[in-house]
Amino acid sequence: MLFVTLHGGKPQTDPHKNNVHAHDKHGKRITSSVLRDSGEILLDELRGIYRAGKYLYVVNGNRKENSVLCYKGSDTRYKLISTFVSLKTCKGIEHPFDMTFDGTGYCYVSSQDTNIVTRLKVSADGTSATPAPQAPVLPPNGKFYPGTFVASSVGNLGSMITPVKAPAGLEYSGSGENKHSVRGLVWANNALYVADEPAGRVKVYDKDGKFLGQSNGLQSPVHLVVWKGSLYVSAGDAVLTAQLPSFPGDFTLSPIEGVKVKNACGMAFTKSGRLYIASRSENNILKFDSDFKLMKFECKLADNPEFLLHV
Repeated sequence: MLFVTLHGGKPQTDPHKNNVHAHDKHGKRITSSVLRDSGEILLDELRGIYRAGKYLYVVNGNRKENSVLCYKGSDTRYKLISTFVSLKTCKGIEHPFDMTFDGTGYCYVSSQDTNIVTRLKVSADGTSATPAPQAPVLPPNGKFYPGTFVASSVGNLGSMITPVKAPAGLEYSGSGENKHSVRGLVWANNALYVADEPAGRVKVYDKDGKFLGQSNGLQSPVHLVVWKGSLYVSAGDAVLTAQLPSFPGDFTLSPIEGVKVKNACGMAFTKSGRLYIASRSENNILKFDSDFKLMKFECKLADNPEFLLHV
C-alpha cells in the first residue's frame, strides 16, 4: 500500500486534499483520509511522512500550524496522538518540509522559511521532541534558532540570525515570486544528507553538524531516499543515484537511464525493490521494477503530490 501527501491548501473547501491518501498496488485510491483526528488541528499542506516504530509522523507545513504530528494506528486508520514538535515549542520550525531519524534518539527537521535543519531530542515514548543543543561546529558566540544543526548562509530570514558561509551554510534564493530553500533529508551511514535546492547540491554533515562534502551540481534536488546502500535523489525530470561511501565526503550522482518523470518529487521503494516516483506537475505516480523498467500502474491523483511512503 502507498501513502501519499498532496500539495493541499484551502482545507475548508477541499479537505480531502489536506490528508494522507492511500492507494493499493494497482494504483486505485483506497481512501483520501488516512488521518483521523478530532479537528482541533488544521491539516493543510502536508509534506514529509515518516514511519518509525509504532508511530506515523506527518509534517504539517502550513503557516498557521508549522508542526510535525504524531499518529498511531494501522492499515488506513491512524489517530492523532500528539503534536510531536511545532513552532510554539521550537522556534525555527517554520514551514517545515521533511524529517528523518538517526536511530540514536534524535530527529532532524528541515524548514523552508528559516532555511535550516533543526535537531531534536525525541522523548522516550516517541510522541514528542525538544530542541537538542546546537551543532558543536557552529560559532559559539553566534545567534541561532534553538536546536540548529545545519545553518543558513542567509541570516535575516524573519529575524537576525548569524549566517554561516556556504557551502557549509545552506543557500537561499528569494528572488521572484517563488522562494527556494532547504528541502529533503535522510540519515544514512552515520551522516545527514540534505537537499540544498538553491545550491543544486546534496550536502552531507557528520553527527556534530560538520560539513563533510557535497554532490555534483544538479537541477533542483528536492527529495532523498536511501535503498540498499545507495542514495536516490529526485531533481528536475530525473532520478539520480550514487553508492553511499564508507567515509562521507564529496560524491557524484548519476541519472538512472530510462527513468524520466516530469517534475519528479516523492519516491518510495518496496521491499522487493520496486520504485514509485510521483510527478508533481502531471499529478500521477509511476512505478518501476527493480531494474528500473516502467511497469503498468494507473494512479491519477486529485492534486500535486508531495511525499510517498510504502507501507
